[in-house]
Amino acid sequence: MCLSNVYGVHGEEKELLFPNAATVSQKGDTLVFTNILGIPFEIKGTIRSVDLLENIILIEKKEEE
Repeated sequence: MCLSNVYGVHGEEKELLFPNAATVSQKGDTLVFTNILGIPFEIKGTIRSVDLLENIILIEKKEEE
C-alpha cells in the first residue's frame, strides 16, 4: 500500500499538512485528502506536483480573501 504525505509549499519551504493520505479528490477549488481510516483533510489550493516514488504531494495553498 502506498500512502503519501501532503505538504504545503511557500517558495522553497515545505510544511507537512497531512500525513499518510490514501486518496485525493477535488471539490471545486478545495482538495480533499483522506487517510486509510477515512479521516478527511480539506484545503483550498492546487496541486504543484505528485512524486509517486517518494510518496509526496506538494500543494500551493490558496490565499484566503
